[in-house]
Amino acid sequence: MIQDVLVTVFVPVYNGEKYLRETLLSIQNQSYKNIEVLLVDDASTDSCKTIIDDFVNSDDRFLFFQKKNGGTVAASWNFIKPEIKGDFVFYASQDDLFSVDLVEKMIAKQKETNADCVLPDMEFYFENIPDNKKIIGLNGDRKCILSGKQACAASLDWTIHGFALVKTTLLSDVFFPKDAFDSDEFVTRKLFLESNKVAFSQGVFYYRQDNPNAITKTFSIKNFYGLNTLFRVFVLIKEHNFDKKYVINSQYSILSRYLQLVVQLQLYTFESDSERREVELFLSDFKQKRLVNAFYFLNFGYALLSFKFKYILLVIIFKIPFLFNFVKEVYVKKHQKNDSNLVRN
Repeated sequence: MIQDVLVTVFVPVYNGEKYLRETLLSIQNQSYKNIEVLLVDDASTDSCKTIIDDFVNSDDRFLFFQKKNGGTVAASWNFIKPEIKGDFVFYASQDDLFSVDLVEKMIAKQKETNADCVLPDMEFYFENIPDNKKIIGLNGDRKCILSGKQACAASLDWTIHGFALVKTTLLSDVFFPKDAFDSDEFVTRKLFLESNKVAFSQGVFYYRQDNPNAITKTFSIKNFYGLNTLFRVFVLIKEHNFDKKYVINSQYSILSRYLQLVVQLQLYTFESDSERREVELFLSDFKQKRLVNAFYFLNFGYALLSFKFKYILLVIIFKIPFLFNFVKEVYVKKHQKNDSNLVRN
């Protein structure tokens, strides 16, 4: 295979020494060699810098960047974007793994289809478990080609995943919002929408699930602000005239998540009173500015005709303060004794 396309692999790093070397080895050993690996360390306090130095000093494809501690992966994305030289870019966390042919297979499919985005097989990876769940193509079909809008729709419920080889020019005008730890969930769907087409390839991306310290596996103050991402996705699909079923599912996700977070507000151990007040203000402000009548009733007629009773019930709960407080207290009491996920990490 002619390796004339430069691929950038971006890996943000923060205190990930346990899995980092294995991750970087899986990238270094790719059968497709024309890659650059951009490592952004967010002022780690463990041995990450030593591990990174080993790769940077022995392989000139690995480049190290240091940023001040603070912010999320979104901040690292915004930091590294000007440094990306590749024609295409692929993102990985510090604990994920690549099959040896991952980049090769994605580039081969891109050349075959001229797609702006290519998605490999993705495995929900647990070490030493042989039959992990996988997402392969669209419902098992790697041959299909999706439009950007079709891919975005399929990604909303994870029918397809979001770990894509992306044409770098799509990122030129993209800013990763820094007010939510999971803003890449929004940006990925925006990139899908802007793609000419989305294709699927062989090669496996191993999305690690057994790291208890991963940002997606811990609950902290960051999780409250994930509401910002949910709302941005809602606005995105509404403005692009998605079918009402997608929009109302997004509305339901926002309302149910807000209710969950109000319950968690009562149970979570904050570091300080000021931190608690900050979250209380955020939730109150979000409800006042985002959850207005126009939001509740945007698709209420459709909900009635389509028997979306869960959504209708949530709207009733939110519109009647006594009922909202009653439901909140019921859930608080239910989870107060045994919900270990709400202990601050």
